[in-house]
Amino acid sequence: MNITEILMYVVLFVIGAILGSFACCEAWRIRLKQIGKKNPGKWSVCLSCGKRLKPIENIPVFSWIAQRGKCRHCGASIGKVEILAELSLGAAMVAFGAFFYPEFASATVGPFAPRMLMLILIALVLIVSLTVMWILAIYDARWQELPVKLLIALNVCAVAYVVIRFTVLISSSLGTNTFPGDLLEPLLSILGAVAILAGTYFLLYFFSKEKLVGSGDWLVALPIALILSHWWLALVVLFLSNLLGSVYGFYQKVKKKQSQIPFGPFLILAFVIVYVAQNWLISLIASL
Repeated sequence: MNITEILMYVVLFVIGAILGSFACCEAWRIRLKQIGKKNPGKWSVCLSCGKRLKPIENIPVFSWIAQRGKCRHCGASIGKVEILAELSLGAAMVAFGAFFYPEFASATVGPFAPRMLMLILIALVLIVSLTVMWILAIYDARWQELPVKLLIALNVCAVAYVVIRFTVLISSSLGTNTFPGDLLEPLLSILGAVAILAGTYFLLYFFSKEKLVGSGDWLVALPIALILSHWWLALVVLFLSNLLGSVYGFYQKVKKKQSQIPFGPFLILAFVIVYVAQNWLISLIASL
């Protein structure tokens, strides 16, 4: 790993941590608006004493550690969700950067303009999608709800992702005179992913009347299935998210906590893991 790659990963982590901090603030703004309390506005404030935070108190990760997770003004606990959101989204951005780095590197060789544009658009859509996912995960973890507007925004991002991917496939198949034959397999794979992931959670929600999963979980699963665009990857997400949720549920029982288990965060965590490991997973199934 050269110095350029190291700097790239550092920058990606910082961007992710900033977006993680934004996700926490946005989750609280949505919650305060929902329950009819005064919105703190565009400035970050302490939710306990109402003091406006200075720039030095708003540095992701660093400020939380320096202040030991407490407000400098009133000493109230900031909470662990904030630092976890910043660290986790920073780590996710690094993982996605490592996944896309070979593609970006190869796109710089020869006539790369169309391919590079496609990669940049996909990267931007994924960054927005991850940020919305983190807001949803934070909101679901704290209040066991999934705001409808955020679900709509995430699904719009997923559709945009699929459109970009299919635009590239169409242009490629037109160039090789294989249109529309080359589109049938990826289209069937997307439909399979939607049926496996979103379909399963919708049926669980519908027949259990929200006893097993909430009404919004299948609307989180739908964009995840669209972005993965592969039935096998959707199946892995289905297994992994349920495994993570079961482990957390067991931990809750050991601690004798009977609170409802938010499933959205586990779906999102499973998505991140599977997306960055997709090349290995697809090659694994191909070798079986």
